[in-house]
Formats: sequence, structure tokens, C-alpha cells
Amino acid sequence: MNIIFIGPPFAGKGTQAESLGKKLEIPVYSMGALIREAYEKRDPRAIEGHENYSLKGEHVPIELKFPFLEEKLNNSPKGFILDNFPATAEDLETFNRYLQTHNLSIDRVIHLWTSREEMGKRRKVRGREDDNPEIIEARRINQDKDRIPVLKYYKSKKILEEVNGEKSIEEVQVDILKKLEI
Repeated sequence: MNIIFIGPPFAGKGTQAESLGKKLEIPVYSMGALIREAYEKRDPRAIEGHENYSLKGEHVPIELKFPFLEEKLNNSPKGFILDNFPATAEDLETFNRYLQTHNLSIDRVIHLWTSREEMGKRRKVRGREDDNPEIIEARRINQDKDRIPVLKYYKSKKILEEVNGEKSIEEVQVDILKKLEI
């Protein structure tokens, strides 16, 4: 099964994706985590992406980030869960080419949403370098705008599921499992 989680910062995508990945015994790939991991290894693409885009609340260009994900996808024969990818029309175009070339498809897309107020409450708990309020607000604005064509595309394919991310972790898990018919 191939699943995508999409949503704003602090909607619970990572938490829910990890839980579902364990249940389904498939890997979860977070583009942000892949970039941060490569950044720690001093990969030039990750350094450029993190410093010139992520820390400004902007999307990292596809040519800088997709190679990190592609390597993982090539080694995921039982399926995968993606955390917040594709995030832009450019991401979607590249990702769809990859899927077509590898004869793969996406089974479901879970759009976890949350309000700005809830996002602010959750931000105080996590505390990452790119979690300062200005960067978070820039990420929310950019991602909300950039996410529109991605959501429209998956909705047109009839695989988009809307889930309220403001409920408790357990309630959101139940909602997701129902939507996935698991």
C-alpha cells in the first residue's frame, strides 16, 4: 500500500504516519527528515536546501530534495508512506513521472488539517530549529498556497481523504483507519 500524508505544520502527520507505518509494516519517509539527515552528513544539496529554503519557511526545490526520496522509494517493494510529499505542483509532476516509470500508484492521500491556533499550541511542545514563529507562519502560508494543486489533483483521482488533525492522537488514528478501511 502506498499512502501520502499532507497537511500544515503540527497537524500530526509524522505521528500518524509512523503509527500507520508500524501497523502496516511499511516504511515512512518524511522529506523534511530526509533533508535534515542529509544535512547532518553535510550533503551539498541538503545544505543548500536547508539553509536557503527550509530556514526561510520555503519549499526546497525538487531537484535538491527528490534524489533523497528516490533512493528510499527504490528500496520499498512492500509499499511506503510519505509524510508531506508531494507538497507542490512541481513535486507532483516529478513524483508522478517516477510512479509511472516504476509502475506504481498511490492508494490514498490523507489530508490532516489543523487551525493556526492549534498549530501555535503544538509548536511550543516540539522545538526544532525551523520551529520559530516567523518560520512557522511563512511555512503555513507558503504550504497552504502550494498545496492547493496537489490536493485538487488527488481529489480528482478520488483518493483524497480529509481528516481533522485537532482531535486526540487516538481519535485521529481511528478516523484514518476508517478512511483506509483497515
